[in-house]
Amino acid sequence: MNHDQIVKQSVQCYKQWAPQWRKHAEEHSQYEMKSFENFRNIGIGKAILAVANGYSFEENIEVIKANAHNVDIIACDKTLGHLIKAGIKPTYCIVCDANVSYEKYLKPYESELKDTILIQNVCGNPLWTKNGNWRDRYFYVNKDVMSYEKEFMAISGCQNAVTAGTNVSNMMIVILTQSDNERRQNLFCYDKILLIGFDYSWRADGKYYAFDDDGGGKKFYMRHIYGMSHSGKMIFSSNNLSSSASWLHLYIKAYAVQTVQCGQHVLNDFGKRGDLAANMQYRHKPSDKGRVKNLINKQQSLEQELKWVQNNLKEIAKDHWLQSQTV
Repeated sequence: MNHDQIVKQSVQCYKQWAPQWRKHAEEHSQYEMKSFENFRNIGIGKAILAVANGYSFEENIEVIKANAHNVDIIACDKTLGHLIKAGIKPTYCIVCDANVSYEKYLKPYESELKDTILIQNVCGNPLWTKNGNWRDRYFYVNKDVMSYEKEFMAISGCQNAVTAGTNVSNMMIVILTQSDNERRQNLFCYDKILLIGFDYSWRADGKYYAFDDDGGGKKFYMRHIYGMSHSGKMIFSSNNLSSSASWLHLYIKAYAVQTVQCGQHVLNDFGKRGDLAANMQYRHKPSDKGRVKNLINKQQSLEQELKWVQNNLKEIAKDHWLQSQTV
């Protein structure tokens, strides 16, 4: 998709959805808008498992359950309930869509969220924000090629502007890293991001979604692309799934995101493959988080001191230059 096509799509979406987005942003303005800086470097020394809704998630649910104690977990709206039903408590849950069903995907689990932080688009469905015994709530606004985010930031009071992904699964990776055209960074600073359910495809012998055989018929009428996975399995994909996979592949490559694709029969490996159980055991000097915090504080203090020194040198130089101009 070229720049002109992106602009056209952005304008069309805005015309269609802006009234609802404004309404949701206004409803969210009543909440405290905490900075994403609170998450900076929180994941040092650890891995985080990002759980999307592909069939590989269901295939590995027991592996996830057995190793969940050792990693943080980030879920999206449609995987939250599956995890909770399996006795797995996500660390974070991302909500993007203005119309994702509260009744189907949240209401049955709204009393079991005391360990989970909601990360909600201010234009997303406010029923997810109002309900649930969430551990905490954070908000963000999607950056847009037309800068529409400025309107929703002004309405909601939210200052966490984040590059828009193509879907909620991709947004999990974007939220964790928050690289954009201005800078490459790893905000949450997890040593690596493990991917499960990021299939962007389905198999003839598998389900369209995790815990959903045909996805309301999508398994059949969305079969636009035929191919083979790296594991030698016949897989199918749709134009939109393939596009999202390509977008995420480019994002990961452009910003050198440390991801590990842990699904075995998927459309795209996103660079690196690995065993899910082994990678969920990863841990390396998580105590460095405290050291990094102290060093950053020291760096900021030294930068302030350097600025003070430079300003004093400028004032001395200015004073002597002015004096030198007198007869």
